[in-house]
Amino acid sequence: MYINANRHILSKSICLAALINLVSEFINAAIRIVFNSANASPDMLNAHVFNINFIIQVLVIVAITLIFYKSLLKMKHILQVVSDDDVDQMAILQKEYNPNSISTLKAQTIYQLLEVWMIIFIFTQFISLASNYQYKNFVGELYNVIPQNSYDNAVIFSNIYNATHGFKYIGMFSAIIIGAFVTAVFLKDRLLKIASGILTLLFILAFLIFQMVTFDAQIKIISIVWTSVIYHGLETIGLILFSIYLAKNYKGI
Repeated sequence: MYINANRHILSKSICLAALINLVSEFINAAIRIVFNSANASPDMLNAHVFNINFIIQVLVIVAITLIFYKSLLKMKHILQVVSDDDVDQMAILQKEYNPNSISTLKAQTIYQLLEVWMIIFIFTQFISLASNYQYKNFVGELYNVIPQNSYDNAVIFSNIYNATHGFKYIGMFSAIIIGAFVTAVFLKDRLLKIASGILTLLFILAFLIFQMVTFDAQIKIISIVWTSVIYHGLETIGLILFSIYLAKNYKGI
């Protein structure tokens, strides 16, 4: 069976989850500015920043779980309206008598995609929590090995710190790209498949070649890590645009 073309449960869920991630990134950025204004050590070693970021991520996980759980309940209720034995027959009747008012994909497929995206969003947040903790330990040991008593040492530390930063994002980036590609496969959308490939190529180039741009801000050395920019851009603005694209181009998605 199909759901009504005007219902966009999947795209709305993805959009809301991405918006929550975007808001959390703005809050994290503000916290870093407040607690690091006169602190020369890396952000990772700032206990206030780390602890608050941890709390924010836990709240994000709870919020995203609730969003998708509510959406899954809606879809489950829709699916239960028709018995399992009559689902295929209902789909035939809907396509025959109301072809313009039904969703692009069957209700069961949309339910499965909701499950996929729920796991992706929650998976990336839990992996982020674990990788942040481990990376914090790594940076702490590195900070002890390379004393920050000279500009040259600070540059070396910054280079190692940022060159290894990309490892944090490989798994999380891959999960989101796989989710987008799986959705594209269900929808037979060539544009989404190509976009997924291009983003993957950009991430690989950023990881292997571009890496980072470094600025000397007197108080501390500030670096823009391109893998971080690409990942955080993808999980926020990228997924918001992705959800808008789904809603605009596919009925009921």
